Amino acid sequence: MRAWLRQWKRRLRPDRARVPVFYDEPYRLPLSRLGATHGLEPCQVDFTTGYLLEAGIIRAAELHRPRPVSYAQLARVHGASYLESLGAPETLARIFTVEPADVPVDTVLDAVRRICGGTLEAARLALSTGRPAVNMAGGFHHAAPDHGGGFCVLNDIAVALAALREEGFAGTVAVIDLDAHPSDGTAACLTGDPRVWVGSLSGSDWGQVPGAQEVLLAHGCGDAEYLAALEALLSRMPPAQLAFVIAGGDVLRGDRFGRLGLSLKGARRRDLAVARALHGVPSVWLPGGGYHAEAWKVFAGTVLVLNGWGHEPIDERFDPRGMLARHRSPLGARAPQQPWEAITLEDLEGALGFAHLDRPRLLGHYTEQSLEYVLFRSGVGPALERQGYGPPRVSVDVTAAGERLQLLGRAHGQEQVLVDCVLRRARVEDADVLFVDTLRGPPARGPVSAPAGDARREVQEMLRFMAQQLGLRGVALPAGAEGLPARGG
Repeated sequence: MRAWLRQWKRRLRPDRARVPVFYDEPYRLPLSRLGATHGLEPCQVDFTTGYLLEAGIIRAAELHRPRPVSYAQLARVHGASYLESLGAPETLARIFTVEPADVPVDTVLDAVRRICGGTLEAARLALSTGRPAVNMAGGFHHAAPDHGGGFCVLNDIAVALAALREEGFAGTVAVIDLDAHPSDGTAACLTGDPRVWVGSLSGSDWGQVPGAQEVLLAHGCGDAEYLAALEALLSRMPPAQLAFVIAGGDVLRGDRFGRLGLSLKGARRRDLAVARALHGVPSVWLPGGGYHAEAWKVFAGTVLVLNGWGHEPIDERFDPRGMLARHRSPLGARAPQQPWEAITLEDLEGALGFAHLDRPRLLGHYTEQSLEYVLFRSGVGPALERQGYGPPRVSVDVTAAGERLQLLGRAHGQEQVLVDCVLRRARVEDADVLFVDTLRGPPARGPVSAPAGDARREVQEMLRFMAQQLGLRGVALPAGAEGLPARGG
């Protein structure tokens, strides 16, 4: 009865008290083997979000669904060779310590880019409102400029801050990293920005972390010792105009990798202390890691704190896997008294992340995600955006009839095919080349004024760049291709 009354009190609470939350279904990591091999629950973000929805802390209609960050935004932080390497399943397999065959490259990259977008959009919203904002995934603090590691592919905090700097934000920033591991990647990414302070409490000794105030705690450190160290760290934090908080779930006693010894109550007291220290400071809260069966409860408690319900316990009756089985995703979660919808075994496997099919690779090499990077590196994407088209979307169709690549862009509310080509490897004049069977290039002018020929030259560069990556001598274009020469070198 008490739980029922608490739920209705929350539902009647004024909307102004709700902290904005960023989440989308693609946040779920499509790597089911992580649970069996590392104790990392691929659906952890769904468990937390589902609980908050069913408890009435957040509402599905009010969730913000972010767009993935662009490769141009990623390139402000991460090196070109590293970004290019992400198209190879071996690179992602090393970061997640799984087999390359278990990595659906496009789905993983879409997830991490979308999570980075959530951190960026949460930061923008926090700055505009002066209040906290929450991204239900993120805090990828082991991703450095030229490599990833520890389940972190891209550094969402550094990418978000680089975008904010580009947009004119020049304020001071505090990164409070309360994941149980050192903030090595974040410190490496932000070391050149003197307006950033990074403070971290961790239970693992990884040596010196340049650019961060790293506090190493004793193995098994409990609530009292941890909270004392946190108060000391917060007392050294300089005034900030924006803060990022990694409210790590791997601080719990018994976490597979965390090596600390907090209770759920101790983790909640941690978040209450940080929220008090950041009162009046725009802040972005992220869950970081967690390798414990109850790790999802830590960040659920974080959101309770930010919404003014910091002393309310997590309802022990909530069954996160049952929630997914009933509703397919957290966004289908409803109050327990309402009817549940039945699903098939195939639906359940998809919801739990146990089934995936990687998408076809163009010319045996390119996924849709790696082609988006090619668009950025060759200048085609920026050129099309200068013409007034929305961020281009890539479509790949690999059939027995040919390997087709389409670039689509949106203008005036409609999506248009801007580049359409069929590609294959061929031998021409004793040289292996990228042969373009058919090609329709972009229009000479887009929906807004742009230089004549803008984007058409970049399409040639895109094809040459692809040929170089494939180890081919050049590009052979069909005679009469719209606005393009008959032969590319």
